[in-house]
Amino acid sequence: MRREISQMVSSIIPELEGHVYDLHPPAGTMESNYAVIMLGEEVWKSAWAGYRQVIRLLLYTDRPMLDELDMWSEQLIQELHRRRIVSDEGKAFTLHYLGVPEADKVDPMTGKTARLLRFGIYLPEVNGGGADEEPDEWLSHLAAWTGQFLGSRWQIYQSRWPSSREEYAVMWRLTDCEVLNSSASMVEVRKSFTGHVVSPTADMELQTAIALAGELGDKAMIPIDAGERRYMTVVDVTANLQADPVLDGQVKLKLMQRKMRAVEDAAWIRRVHIHPNMK
Repeated sequence: MRREISQMVSSIIPELEGHVYDLHPPAGTMESNYAVIMLGEEVWKSAWAGYRQVIRLLLYTDRPMLDELDMWSEQLIQELHRRRIVSDEGKAFTLHYLGVPEADKVDPMTGKTARLLRFGIYLPEVNGGGADEEPDEWLSHLAAWTGQFLGSRWQIYQSRWPSSREEYAVMWRLTDCEVLNSSASMVEVRKSFTGHVVSPTADMELQTAIALAGELGDKAMIPIDAGERRYMTVVDVTANLQADPVLDGQVKLKLMQRKMRAVEDAAWIRRVHIHPNMK
């Protein structure tokens, strides 16, 4: 991971090529400019996003004017934020810019000014090795419908993010389920879903989330089995365009289906009336 990030930093800032180090530079270095990459803390975020591994990128310069440091920081943020990087082994990860946590500092040992940039990588929770869980039927058909609507450019995931997600991706997860008594012989099942839309740019995420919510709002039903006339009815759909696409999800959807009770559960006696004058 650090090797791939180091190569990417060097390609963005040619002046740093050969001067990007792990943990610290060589002892006694006299270089004017260099960078240091360190792995920070792993923080648990959610069941669908897993842990967030913090990457700390320190930029050092001995020049009194910090214009060049400002320019490097801007270029690195622009090029690395949302950047999907693939290793030589074929493993992929996506960087997310997390901000500058502190002011510039002067290293007392070297006299160089240091600036810290923080990036994050999401690491899914490791599966315990058990059998894969059976996917929810509604969730599977919602994912299939989304793939048909958005086209082959987009990869659709269910329940959680994978370790190597694609650049253009949507992830649906089931968030709530309730069963209501519609009548003596019928029940109403309602399920709530959250949709996460990620892409290389915020504008693309916004446009796709709006298009997805709009199409779902116009669609009366999503088929489960058209041959058996089984459908999911769209009850409500909203889009929160300020939500974090990885952690929170921008699209909230509620679906409903009415179905007959099982025969053994249906009421056999609907009403009993006793006449008070009967003997």
